[in-house]
Amino acid sequence: MRIGLISDSHMPTVALRLPSGVAKVFRNVDLILHAGDLTGPEVIEELEQYAPVIAVRGDQDQGLDYLPRRRVVEAGGKRIGLIHGDRPRWQEFPGTTWNMLFGQRLFLAPRFYIHVVRQFQADHVDCIVCGHLHRPYIGHVQGVLIVNPGSTYLNILDRRTQPGQYISVGMLEIQDDMLRASIIPLPEPWLDKGFEYFAKGSAEEGLVSAWEQEGRP
Repeated sequence: MRIGLISDSHMPTVALRLPSGVAKVFRNVDLILHAGDLTGPEVIEELEQYAPVIAVRGDQDQGLDYLPRRRVVEAGGKRIGLIHGDRPRWQEFPGTTWNMLFGQRLFLAPRFYIHVVRQFQADHVDCIVCGHLHRPYIGHVQGVLIVNPGSTYLNILDRRTQPGQYISVGMLEIQDDMLRASIIPLPEPWLDKGFEYFAKGSAEEGLVSAWEQEGRP
């Protein structure tokens, strides 16, 4: 089973559309998990063209109150926690301010992921998918596999997502009772026109290469 992972699309409030690379990555997935900060239902409608979508609400999702803050998804015999991961502002402000000024360091991320794991302590999950930080991450925190697919739009004012670091989505594969997670970089929005019209072949090859390096079967 192949599950596409996406978070922080911020569409249509900031990004007018999803990057074209999203369709190419998600065209053969069985399920898509969106870890919040959609900011509008349009992104769900677009993603549903490729596979069923399960989403949670992020801190920027005003008007999407019908989405839960967290949920446990059972897929491929595994229990996957899905959450955006935002925290009360008094906890967020020191680390967020630091990251905006100096780039993301060890000030925010470890504490953030510990907070995420605590949200599912009683749920016995095999993996947790989250977002919020706009930075891709795969790792084990307190013995739990954590996957943050990053963001699909680039905010040049936020040093957590600067050009050259990349926007991205993620992939979770479940096979033979094993979980395998990967991050797939996408062409940045300012390159999207070239990706679609001028250099389609080379851009597609680069996208596939990035995916194969992460262990595509």
